[in-house]
Amino acid sequence: MKKQKRLRDMTWDDYGISKNRYKELKAFCLQYDEKKEKIQYGMNASVQDGMPKGRLSTKSPVEQQAIDNITYSKDIRMIEEAAVRANSEIWRYILRSVTEGLPYEFVEYDEELGKIPMCRADFYGTRKLFYKILDELKLEHKLNVIL
Repeated sequence: MKKQKRLRDMTWDDYGISKNRYKELKAFCLQYDEKKEKIQYGMNASVQDGMPKGRLSTKSPVEQQAIDNITYSKDIRMIEEAAVRANSEIWRYILRSVTEGLPYEFVEYDEELGKIPMCRADFYGTRKLFYKILDELKLEHKLNVIL
């Protein structure tokens, strides 16, 4: 009977994630705060200056902002869901690490949450699992958009 690897010993190859895919997922997570800031509600998406506008799109600025809001919200939820699925006990630490690009030493102790209840090696193993789950969620989302 083959012994299963511990989470902390899993590699990117075990998860089928290439170096470039990891970089793509990491960059996606680093845009988390940016996406939260871009969500806008109300009429601030359109400029009412009385001047005619040439449009490349048939969508109004308000419609485009609504579509952007949905896209940003889905991306934010995807990142948060992956963190919770990776480990519901430490998901906030994972979220902070991946969205702010912080190593274990900078998230090990949080003023609000306290000390993280796992060692450095286990944290990085869990963070790798987070990226695997995020990869799956992003692929699933692409399939849903295509279908």
